[in-house]
Amino acid sequence: MHEPVIITGGQPRRSPRWVLTLVGALVVAAGVGLLVWPFIAAGWILAILFGSALIANGLALMVRARSRGFGIAGGALLLVAGIVAIAFPQFTANALVTFVGVGFIAMGAIWILVGSRLGGAGIPVALAPGVLLIVGGIVALVWPSVALGIVAVLGGLCMLLIGIAIIAGARGLGRRAGRGRAGDDAAQTTIII
Repeated sequence: MHEPVIITGGQPRRSPRWVLTLVGALVVAAGVGLLVWPFIAAGWILAILFGSALIANGLALMVRARSRGFGIAGGALLLVAGIVAIAFPQFTANALVTFVGVGFIAMGAIWILVGSRLGGAGIPVALAPGVLLIVGGIVALVWPSVALGIVAVLGGLCMLLIGIAIIAGARGLGRRAGRGRAGDDAAQTTIII
């Protein structure tokens, strides 16, 4: 049996309010960028996010695999794919929009197929989401820049609201720190390995 290793914090840490404020400001700036330049920024941000996700998954796979061949090879492949996705943002954005468009059409067709089997007076209501998915998929395939622009504006609004919420949370931490309560839980966290 292994004895647990207990790591406890010494001095209480100050709340990372400035870090949260900085992250919130960066998220707000990205959201504003998507709202102001949706057609320019959307492809670039999408490629960065997708490429970063591929790189992170590749590194995680390589760490988990340790010395096994397939895990290392798969992780390396994801790592290279992530770098390529970031290096060629326009190609990455177009490929993702095409993939989503085809996926929407397939989901819409399945939805219509299932909805048509329901029968009764509710068929139009059951078929409407499938029709909307097919229309959205066709728009994404025919006008990928428009589809990407719509996603950019919606994503920009979400990022703007999330950034404001992060900044508001950071300010709330600052107010609690003034009363001596912020960071109490984080500063005295015990990690048991």
